[in-house]
Amino acid sequence: MNETPSTVATTPAPERRPRRVGRVLALVAFAGIVAALAYGLSETRRLAHQVERLQADATAALAEATRSAAETRNRIARIEEEVERIKEQRAAVDQLYLELTRGRDDAALIEVDRLVTLAAQELQVTGNVAAALAALQSADARLARLERPQLVNLRRAIGRDIERLRAVPAVDLTGIAVKLDQIAQGVDGWPLLADPAARPARTAETKAAADTKKGADDGFVARMRAWLAREFGDLVRIREVDTPEALLLSTAQQQLVRHQLRLRLLNARLALQARNERMFRADLAEAQALIARYFDTKQPAAANAALQLRQIAQSTLNVELPALNDSLAALRALRPATAR
Repeated sequence: MNETPSTVATTPAPERRPRRVGRVLALVAFAGIVAALAYGLSETRRLAHQVERLQADATAALAEATRSAAETRNRIARIEEEVERIKEQRAAVDQLYLELTRGRDDAALIEVDRLVTLAAQELQVTGNVAAALAALQSADARLARLERPQLVNLRRAIGRDIERLRAVPAVDLTGIAVKLDQIAQGVDGWPLLADPAARPARTAETKAAADTKKGADDGFVARMRAWLAREFGDLVRIREVDTPEALLLSTAQQQLVRHQLRLRLLNARLALQARNERMFRADLAEAQALIARYFDTKQPAAANAALQLRQIAQSTLNVELPALNDSLAALRALRPATAR
């Protein structure tokens, strides 16, 4: 009878210990959940900020493209006005040519004058070296058929200007514009670093290169990486990238990146047509940076596009063109003599 209360009093002591352990575990689990939620909220805010930045960049690029298009339209309008003026001058010269048919030599000199003037205007208005060179060569060919000693100085002056034009570096603006269009059309097919489908195929060459690298570096880290690649290569993919955030882009962000790249290429094409070398190089640099930051340049399409942009960036748009001062001065000196 005396032992029963003692036994009953000591029984609950072992039951309180598991309850305390359970509370501690519950608190730890709750703290882990709170930490995970805080981390997820932080990542969501960071990604939202990145999306806003990309949208702002895209809006700025679109505004810049609109401004560049307006500048290009104004320049084209000025060129069209100049072309109309040139057409009027050509019509006046042609009319003069018809009225002053006093002989074969005089008619040929009028044609030479027209061709030299046309070449000078081509260089001044459009910068078309090929057209100016063709006009001067045609003028020289007409002078070659004339046998007049007073035309020797004119032909020498035209010959010097022809040599100066031949020394001008050729710039294929049309070819560069076509390349930029082709690159812009292929942007949607390039794999991004964030694209899980962009897994490089393991070929015999890459395997042999990996074996060679393993033989050259037989340290513990190299052997461990080789073992991990063999055992878990199909489950885990390890890549070294300069911008880890490029791997976290969502589908919407990937579309923004592609859209921004196309805008940069379009801006570069507009700057090319306007011969604005500063904007042309700035837009090319931005396009190259976007490709290097977000696209998988180990894939052939993106690598080839990056190579073409580097080659295009080496082109010079604003080439110093020579003036046809010698030919024009020789013509001015010849006009009073032929008039007599």
